[in-house]
Amino acid sequence: MPISKGYSRTQILLHWAVAVLIIPQFLFNDAIGEAFDAGLEGTAVPFNAAAPLHILTGLLICAAVIWRVVLRITHGAPAPVSDPKAPMTKVAKGVHHLLYVVLTLIVVSGATAKFGGIEAAGDAHGILTTVLLVLLALHVAGALKQQFVEKTNVIARMMKAE
Repeated sequence: MPISKGYSRTQILLHWAVAVLIIPQFLFNDAIGEAFDAGLEGTAVPFNAAAPLHILTGLLICAAVIWRVVLRITHGAPAPVSDPKAPMTKVAKGVHHLLYVVLTLIVVSGATAKFGGIEAAGDAHGILTTVLLVLLALHVAGALKQQFVEKTNVIARMMKAE
């Protein structure tokens, strides 16, 4: 993978778009859960616009994640701000990769549950949601630590294109 001077505008836009789109996913979660449970039980549930919005937003997130991965492969990413062999740098790299994987698997499991009616996929979707929350907390904590403790100015890399 090439190393670039900085992130492109598109990479930055996609990063923040995914961050913003994740928030309503948790807000729409109850509506889709109720609709899914009703479907499994064969009962009707009143229409709630939040359920299809949860699905649409999930698909948008998945598309943005795939686009980010393609850009990362073709455009590259800047070198780590810390020593590449340092344990925390390796943790950060692992968290980034896991975020891509988990975000994709959440969409796949959610779609499989909803459109395939597979309860186990719904259970996996719920577990992956918890994993995502942990990864997001690690990602934000790591960025804040680098920014304010290590004073690397790492957050600026995701604010302005190079």
